[in-house]
Amino acid sequence: MNEPSLSREFTIAMHERAIESCDDIEQLRSVAKTLLRAWQMQASFTENYAAQLMHLTPPPFSPAAPGTAQ
Repeated sequence: MNEPSLSREFTIAMHERAIESCDDIEQLRSVAKTLLRAWQMQASFTENYAAQLMHLTPPPFSPAAPGTAQ
């Protein structure tokens, strides 16, 4: 994996300092949940994009017909 660019490293350091200086546990929880959602969204996007590039896109979701087992 490539090293982050200098501007990305600066942004990371800036946000790390903001997190370190925060004393509000509820605010930290909120930020952690937001970051978790963003991370999972990025992971999903990456998986889907890689599958498309390799022509491995799964068929579209189709719910089972009423009265049939899944």
